[in-house]
Amino acid sequence: MALLNSDTLLDILSKKGLITKKQRQFITLEKGKQRQKLLKQFGADKTFDRNFPDLVDIIISLKLDAGGKKDTPLDEESIMLAVSQSCGLPFKKLDPLDLDMEVVTKSIPKNFAISHLLLPFNFQNGILEVAVYHPDNQTVLKDIEQANQVKIKAYITPKSDIIKILSEFFGFQRSISAAEDQFKGPGVGGSVDIGNLEQFVKISSTKEISSSDQHIKSAVNHLFNYALDQNASDIHVEPKRDKCMIRFRIDGTLHTIYNLPKAVHSAIVARIKSLARLDIAEKRRPQDGRIKLSLSGGKEAEVRVSTVPVAFGEKVVMRILDPDVIFQDLDKLGFSKRDHMVYNSFIQSPHGIVLVTGPTGSGKSTTLYSTLEKIATPERNIITVEDPVEMVYEAFNQISVQPLIDVTFSTILRNILRQDPDVIMIGEIRDFVTASHAVQAAMTGHLVFSTLHTNDAVSSIVRLRDLGLEPFLISSTLLGALAQRLVRTICSHCSESFEMKGSELIRLGFPVAEKETYTLSRGKGCRICRGTGYKGRCGIFEIFPLSEQMKKMVSAGNSAEEIRQLAIREGMTTLREDAWEKVKAGITTYEEAMRVTAD
Repeated sequence: MALLNSDTLLDILSKKGLITKKQRQFITLEKGKQRQKLLKQFGADKTFDRNFPDLVDIIISLKLDAGGKKDTPLDEESIMLAVSQSCGLPFKKLDPLDLDMEVVTKSIPKNFAISHLLLPFNFQNGILEVAVYHPDNQTVLKDIEQANQVKIKAYITPKSDIIKILSEFFGFQRSISAAEDQFKGPGVGGSVDIGNLEQFVKISSTKEISSSDQHIKSAVNHLFNYALDQNASDIHVEPKRDKCMIRFRIDGTLHTIYNLPKAVHSAIVARIKSLARLDIAEKRRPQDGRIKLSLSGGKEAEVRVSTVPVAFGEKVVMRILDPDVIFQDLDKLGFSKRDHMVYNSFIQSPHGIVLVTGPTGSGKSTTLYSTLEKIATPERNIITVEDPVEMVYEAFNQISVQPLIDVTFSTILRNILRQDPDVIMIGEIRDFVTASHAVQAAMTGHLVFSTLHTNDAVSSIVRLRDLGLEPFLISSTLLGALAQRLVRTICSHCSESFEMKGSELIRLGFPVAEKETYTLSRGKGCRICRGTGYKGRCGIFEIFPLSEQMKKMVSAGNSAEEIRQLAIREGMTTLREDAWEKVKAGITTYEEAMRVTAD
């Protein structure tokens, strides 16, 4: 393969229409100045043995518009994609979640990988797949083939991705390996940990690794940074018989990230418990705590920590609460025009109860926090009672439930009215006492928000009846209820259209015309969405207000089905219908709508 120099690269970009003739002249003129800046930036001892990578850095630093088109920046990925198409090597966008840490860190020495910008990422059937930045690095690849006795398949990858992953993976692997070696100690082999099933006694002078060990600190910090970088909502640290499994929940789906040596599991758990101010010595009882993380750029995130003893040790689940996710504009949550008007009428009411229903993980907290943030003003006293406080926000007065000292939903609500509240948010109505206090607060002129675990909005009335509330109290205080779910949204980078007959959709339960043909969307799967076809999530809603006629039906004790039919006649959109509207709009797929509204 011919050496890719500056002129060759500029020829490639010109042929692909990524730079104009005028831009090419500008790049050529600026190259000398920019090169000197880069030399200073990388250090005086830096030598550029190729013009090609040097020029890529220069072009990116100039922040040009691709082909002269405004709002279309020429980035490294576009440049390297053009290079791959011209040199005949496939392009690879690396997804850290798909990489095997063993292959990345143990196929090629770290210094060699960094100096030549190589990243081995997969090995199967005697073929080692390697991401490269220099497309003409064939001599180096042949050296690797001979040293490892494997065949090499090369892919072109942006330099920034290679450097970032090499740094993260080698740093994490070094911390884990050092911690594992320290745990085992000299002359001590691997051990079997059967956790809480039975006690395993090992006679050894080796001390257990400390949670304050620097290697463990680095490993835990990496897990937090990695999870936030991947927009994970939860981190699972799970003990198995002979390993420690790390999993992230991303867009509602769990992904296995690492399988670590079992030797470091207890130290990682101890470090997390220490950060969350939990009792490190107590391993038999579940514990709950929280951690506040300070991120780059002054951003912060809350982490809710839960530990529980399982068969092979302590399992830790950390819920990451990002302020940018939990506080959102109500207009962008996914409300239809009708639902938005109804919900706004709820939150603008001077008093009454508003219930948000749905299973765990359906976005109830986001809806409530976003609502409270919208109505929070210096003239309003907003008090929340939560179990636990999910996101600390200074505009609210937040109270955390603590059953051990008898601070529960029911006990705190007896005293909360003496705090002169305007708006009260109760984390969950679980029993008659809590429900009756919520009714009392609403009847005395307060706006009350709370959650219930019901399958739909109308069932909240039945649930309140089951808790023991009189029907006339429900009808006189309840403003309305909202049921919600989260559906995965179609990846915008690989979305495609297809047609589906109305008769098929009717069999699936969608409200369509049988003889119509509908144009729907789906994701083909790409590197951006990790092949799933989905990227991100949005809400689907079912909102019903208590009209005068409905209040009469509730007071009279009518069934949930009768109330539901009246609500539909009065304009309520069911969860399935709202999901179908988002399917028609190309926001999600019919399969996702079916999955989420199956009940």
